[in-house]
Amino acid sequence: MRLKLKKERNIRVVPIILSSCGWLDDYHLSSLLALPTDGKPISNFENRDDGWLDVYNGVKDIILKETRLRQLKLNEKFKRFLNDVELLSKAHSQKSVIVLDDIFIYPDLDQYDEVGEKKQRINSKEVIAKLYKFHKVIIAGENQSGKTTLAKVIFRTLQENNFIPVYINDRHNYFQGKIQNKIKIAIKNQYEDIDISELENDKIVPILDDFHFANAKEKILNDLSQYSNCVVFVDDIFKLNLTGDRIISTFNYFEIKELKPSLRYNLIKKWICLTDKRSNLPQDENYFYKNLDKSIELIDSTLGKVIGKGIMPSYPFFILSTIVTYEAFATPLNQEITSQGYCYQALIFSYLTNRGVKNDEIDTYINFLTELAYFIFKENVLELSPYEFDSFFKEYLKKFNLPISREKLLSNLDQIITIDSFRNYSFRYPYLYYFFVAKYLAEHLDNKNIQDELAHVVNNLHIDENAYIAVFIAHHSKDIKILDEIELNAMCLFDKYEPVTLNKDEVQFFDKQADIIIKAVLPPVHNSAERARKDKYKIHDELELEETISNDDSQDFSLVEMELRRAIKTVEVMGSIIKNRAGSLERERLEELFREAMFLNFRVLSCFFEIIKGEKDQQDIIDFISTRLNEIIKHKPKRPSEEQIEKIAKMIFWNLNFLVVYGIIDKVVRSLGSDKLYEIIKKVCDELGTPSSFLVKHGILMWYNKNVSINEMAKYIKKDEFSRIAQKVLKLMIVNHCTFHSISYKDRQRIESKLGIPAKRLLKT
Repeated sequence: MRLKLKKERNIRVVPIILSSCGWLDDYHLSSLLALPTDGKPISNFENRDDGWLDVYNGVKDIILKETRLRQLKLNEKFKRFLNDVELLSKAHSQKSVIVLDDIFIYPDLDQYDEVGEKKQRINSKEVIAKLYKFHKVIIAGENQSGKTTLAKVIFRTLQENNFIPVYINDRHNYFQGKIQNKIKIAIKNQYEDIDISELENDKIVPILDDFHFANAKEKILNDLSQYSNCVVFVDDIFKLNLTGDRIISTFNYFEIKELKPSLRYNLIKKWICLTDKRSNLPQDENYFYKNLDKSIELIDSTLGKVIGKGIMPSYPFFILSTIVTYEAFATPLNQEITSQGYCYQALIFSYLTNRGVKNDEIDTYINFLTELAYFIFKENVLELSPYEFDSFFKEYLKKFNLPISREKLLSNLDQIITIDSFRNYSFRYPYLYYFFVAKYLAEHLDNKNIQDELAHVVNNLHIDENAYIAVFIAHHSKDIKILDEIELNAMCLFDKYEPVTLNKDEVQFFDKQADIIIKAVLPPVHNSAERARKDKYKIHDELELEETISNDDSQDFSLVEMELRRAIKTVEVMGSIIKNRAGSLERERLEELFREAMFLNFRVLSCFFEIIKGEKDQQDIIDFISTRLNEIIKHKPKRPSEEQIEKIAKMIFWNLNFLVVYGIIDKVVRSLGSDKLYEIIKKVCDELGTPSSFLVKHGILMWYNKNVSINEMAKYIKKDEFSRIAQKVLKLMIVNHCTFHSISYKDRQRIESKLGIPAKRLLKT
């Protein structure tokens, strides 16, 4: 609304009055009449000639309208809808009812321009806060990406800011009919005692969910132009396909992204903290971190982040469903499947039951999906053309009875099988494809051709697809042939090297350089474990983004690269198997698999030592680093001498070597460690009795049990065979543990005195 004033200078009083009253009650409004401006009392505004009457009436009108908007109430049924989290509402073991605020995390959005080019990545919280700037918004997202949840949050935020949001989802009627009529009906259904005739369009914000189901998209968007703001949610393959460029250009286009590591951390932390109980007892912070880290590892493993880029989208639905399913297994379809396999299977079971598939029909759907996945695998393609799919379907009908129609089958599988705009058929998510391929292979291991295919998979674990399939095969079957094949493959990799021990004699060449390797220092007393964790996950955000952008799927590896990648992937696969089979494999077999997996990484480290052991090889690399340093600083006004540059290069060289040693030990800990396997791990490592096995045992103890055995460590590192490099690795492991966990002042003193690890001190002024 524009206020007409007799004197322009009085425009300044409008924002002053509005900001002063804050849309408050009549008392505050009437008190404005006593505000002096130029010496004349406002209470005599009717006798003034400077426009005060217009100002007062205009401001009063605005305030009264805003006050009425603030007094609007939602009906109880719709309020429940806004707070509802559907299947998860009663899924927590410590909280009776979960509501949206308990678990909501603002996802990141990618913003695109009119021609489909990505402009920027922005958090949805910032977008929602600036909706009044964006005005008209389209938000796209995959199935289960959280579109409806985001729509609810936008609704509530708009209402808090004195708008009249209106939520509409008319997917079943394809949004047929006038959108204005639907908006009016929705307002009546969502608000109590509201007079639609008094509402202004600039305050109404339509929120259209599942708009990709609409028939007359262009007409609806045209009709929405009478509203200053609107938000439209569509699926990820939505195309406007509109003839009017004017319509397209009026919308800001965003796409919901998967949760990055820091957001996954926040979501899982939120879930773990939920409880109905109130206690005054102090919480064991490290016990909490143990549960948190265990859940994060479960999620990373289930999402497929441990082996590669991932096979399941990291949306809140999948993350929380995995945690819930793991805590209370759903009804299994196959008693042979492992604990983590239940998580995948429960999601598939949920898909089918939500589509109305009856229990006695589920076997038909599972069999169809299993045969389809293997057909795609055998054809070595990513998708099937309409002709190829028809061909498969005909062969399937020759082999199996199908008591339901093709149309009904595909309709009920629309959450599992996707058909793109070119009519190509594929599995919607990689985990679905790998799950069913592995199921087929596991069920036909007696077949010679399948045995050959299994051998090919296991011998090529450097390819992510094979690594994932191998893990899923182990989920589906307890057949010993699978474990034999994987273990034999591990024993053959880097077999010309002996596993490292990190004894003094073995790393004498390395120990000579120990003084120039950076010293581990305990974090300061005021260190915040939570802040350190958040900083760590910010780095993980960047690393995961780089992995997404990079073309890591390339199979053009050199022989050494391929062998190294095979070794790393083989250990990760073996780790996944023993963690999931911790309670079903015999102890002797668990010990054997753990030992061989650990030895494989130790042989990789032994190979690395051979590369850097020779003095000539060392000098060649140091010279290369020196040359690179000279290039970097050649334009600097003050340049170090050649002797200083070589000294710096030498320091860089040996510190990088140390980080490789530390990284491989840490890789063993994370790939093979588990609190469920500690007795197995302790027995194997104690029997070996080497510094390297000692580091692995205590690394697993620290990370998975949150236990630092200071006395045992202090005693063992004094042994003659314990190398200086092994000591430095151990000390860095302890420092990292202290950084990410809560450590008492007394325990810090014990670490300082018994293990000789100094603490960071604040500078005295």
